[in-house]
Amino acid sequence: MDINTKRMNTAAPTAKSKERTTLLTYDEALKLILQECGKEKPKTELVPLDQAAFRVLAEPLKAPFDLPRFNNSAVDGYGVIVDDLQDCDKTPRTLKLIDTVSAGDTNCLSELKSGQCIKIMTGAVVPDAVEAVVMREFCQEEEAGVVTVNCRARIGENIRMTGEEMEKDQTVLDAGVKLTPPALGLAATVGKAQINCYKQPRIAIVSTGDELKEPGQELSDSQIYNSNSYAIRACLTGMHFHKQSGATGNSLVSCLHTNDDRESVDATLQKALETSDVIITLGGVSMGDRDYVKVSLEEKGVRTVFWKVAIKPGKPVYFAVAPGGKFIFGLPGNPVSALVTFELFVKPALKILQGEKSAAPHVVSARLQAALKKKAGRLDFVRANLAANDSSPSEQDQTWKPPYLATPTRGQDSHMLTGLVKADALIHFAQELEYAPEGAEVKAQILNW
Repeated sequence: MDINTKRMNTAAPTAKSKERTTLLTYDEALKLILQECGKEKPKTELVPLDQAAFRVLAEPLKAPFDLPRFNNSAVDGYGVIVDDLQDCDKTPRTLKLIDTVSAGDTNCLSELKSGQCIKIMTGAVVPDAVEAVVMREFCQEEEAGVVTVNCRARIGENIRMTGEEMEKDQTVLDAGVKLTPPALGLAATVGKAQINCYKQPRIAIVSTGDELKEPGQELSDSQIYNSNSYAIRACLTGMHFHKQSGATGNSLVSCLHTNDDRESVDATLQKALETSDVIITLGGVSMGDRDYVKVSLEEKGVRTVFWKVAIKPGKPVYFAVAPGGKFIFGLPGNPVSALVTFELFVKPALKILQGEKSAAPHVVSARLQAALKKKAGRLDFVRANLAANDSSPSEQDQTWKPPYLATPTRGQDSHMLTGLVKADALIHFAQELEYAPEGAEVKAQILNW
């Protein structure tokens, strides 16, 4: 069942409906951000291997040698000549044990005659004369240096051959690959002690508001705790923005705060511009009398790319470019709005700025488990839980079924973090629609903090 009911009301335009027609769509806003952030390739730096986890490769990584470097055993067992074991599945064969080879041993017998075998440990060099390695589980070693083998073997069985995974000078990892644990392990396998990676941008988080106090401090009746700075910093930690490379590297992320007066806003934003490559402001970009962030930045020569997008939550989101290729994201002050707009706009931008190949979100198809309604004109990102759709087509109905079921969480207002805490996806409730019935097929964006 597709969403196809109750589209936008076509009555005479109001001031709000006129505004909706002038606002950028989500896709338009994201395209502008990625275009601006992709204009210049990130700078590079050599990063020590032990600090390179989740960094992005700036150049292809090539194998300096064959991988494996030598024929080695995949199991603990016995190296044999295959013809000696032709009928071992029927009649066990007794072989003479003439040598033992462990991982790291350099002196190995070069000759193996019929009726002989060599004990070989996992990872040890397999001598050229050995045709196969029989697992220890299928053998019995006697005290007199005799081994009884109870199975047949094939040429090359349980032997990892030189170069079977990678040949010398072959590309091991492409530029733009993120160094996940397997990728980092592969870089170590080919002996890389330092890796040429794209630099990560320095980021300043600027919270705004006279009403904010730090957790642990005493609140007056009109004050609230500063949750946004901690939440956004946690988002950056989840993206592995920690500290600059090097033994004495400074933190890549700084947290600043400004009160709602023009002098404080000006000074704090100036400091952020001088010390950071990306500035994320929290609050101060809406229509309030003391929302000075946008005007302060523009007076400092910042070029506004857009202000306000036809989305909910997060309509007053702001994006600008400062001289020197610095980027400013003005996120709304409501906690859910701040986190959702970070996910929608800031995260893709940071991926591009640190050299990742793709910034596309992970979007899946899902079946809506409860009806949704709203005013048309904005793309709603509805917080939801996803579950696997285990229903299989019946004989009467063989139509395709979405792989997930999407259930909106309780607490959808932009100040209600409880609804986002429970969510693992954002339903895309289309801009032109007012109603989506239960059972409708929807797009859902996976949240991966």
